[in-house]
Amino acid sequence: MNKIYLISYLFAPVGRAPGINRTYLAKYLAEEGWDIDVISCANPHGLFRSFPLDKALLDILPPSVHLHPIKSFYWGAIGGMGALLKLWEDPFHNWYRPVMENSQSLLSKKGILYAVVPPVINARIAFDLSRRTKMPFLMDFRDNVYDLPAAKVKASASIIASSVKCLQDMREHYDLPDITGRVIYNGYPVECHPDKAVNEKSDSLKIIYTGLMGMAQSPVLVARAVRLLERIHPETRDRINLEYYGPANYYTKFFLRRYLGRNIHYRGYLPFMDTLRIIAGADLLSVTLQPGKRDYSYAIPSKIFQALATATPVLAAGTTGGALQDFVVSNGIGRFSAADDIENQAEDIYSFWKNPHKRREMVENIKKIKVEYHTRYQARLLSEHLRMLFN
Repeated sequence: MNKIYLISYLFAPVGRAPGINRTYLAKYLAEEGWDIDVISCANPHGLFRSFPLDKALLDILPPSVHLHPIKSFYWGAIGGMGALLKLWEDPFHNWYRPVMENSQSLLSKKGILYAVVPPVINARIAFDLSRRTKMPFLMDFRDNVYDLPAAKVKASASIIASSVKCLQDMREHYDLPDITGRVIYNGYPVECHPDKAVNEKSDSLKIIYTGLMGMAQSPVLVARAVRLLERIHPETRDRINLEYYGPANYYTKFFLRRYLGRNIHYRGYLPFMDTLRIIAGADLLSVTLQPGKRDYSYAIPSKIFQALATATPVLAAGTTGGALQDFVVSNGIGRFSAADDIENQAEDIYSFWKNPHKRREMVENIKKIKVEYHTRYQARLLSEHLRMLFN
C-alpha cells in the first residue's frame, strides 16, 4: 500500500501553523515514495479565527501530492457558537457533508486514511470513510483531544502524537496499550541562517514573537516582562526591542495594542519564509503558552522548531513541568519561566541581555540537536511506522 489520503481541514495555501506543517509533511512523505491525496477545506472560516494565505506554500509541493480542496457552506459565527453550546462536535462541522458527498470521486484507489486532529471533524470523516470503504485509518494528534468517542480512537490502526506527553495523555485517556502509537514532532521544514553567530559586543537585544495571537498563547506576557524590566533595571530602557508578527484580530486590537510604542511594535502578518528570515535576524524568539481552562502541558509549539531552524535562542513561558519547559531546558536552547511569573520572565530577559556568551552557548546547543527535528527526518520516521503497519 503506497497511497495516503491526508484529511486535514487546513492545508496550503493557509499560512497558519497547521497548514504550514501539514504542507511540508506531505512534501517530505512524497519524497519517501508515498502517493498523497490531500483533502482540505477550500474556504476555512470560524468564530474569532483568521486564516491568512501564503500562496508560496503551494510551490513547494511535488507532483505526487494531489490537492482536493472541498468547499463547505459558509455559516459564519454559527459554527463556533454551536460548538461552544455543544450543539455539534466541532466548529467546522459544516465541512463533513461536502466531503462525504465527494468521497467516491476522491478515493480512487485503496490507501490509508490519515486524519490530523484537531479539528475532530477530520477524525469523524476518516472513521466514516473507513467504514464505508474498508480502508484503514489512522489518527494524528497534534493537540490533546479528549472528546472523541473512545471506540473510534481504538479503531484507529495506530495513533501519532506531537510530543511524548501528548502520546502518554492520549493513551491514558482512551485506554490504549502502552505499545500503541508513535511520536512525530512538527519539526522545522527548512533551515535559515544555519551559520548564525552572536554579536557579543552589542548593547541591545532584539526579541521576536511570531504566530497566532490569542488567549491561549497570551503573547502580551513578553511585552509585560519588557515593561517591568525597564522599571527594575532602568539601564535597559530602549535597549530591549520587541516585535510582533502575526495576523491581526481581536487580540491585537484589544489586548496587545496598549503595550505598543517606543521599543515594542506590531508588524502584521508575514508569509512563512519571510517570518523565518525575521527570526534569524533576532537575538531571541518568544514562545508563550497561557495555562487556563485548557491544559497545554503536552504542547511543544511550532515556534520552538522555527527557533531550531534559525539557530535562535528561546525565551519561553508556560506551564511549569510541561513539555515546553522540558524541551527548552533539557536541550539548553533557552530559558523558561512560569507564565504567571512576569518578574522571573523579566529577569530572564535581563540575563540574556547581560550575558551574550550564554546566548552563544545556546546557539551551539541548537546546532547540535537540530538535525533530528527536521521535518524531512520526522517524515522518514513516520514513513517507516506506516510501512511497518500496512506493508
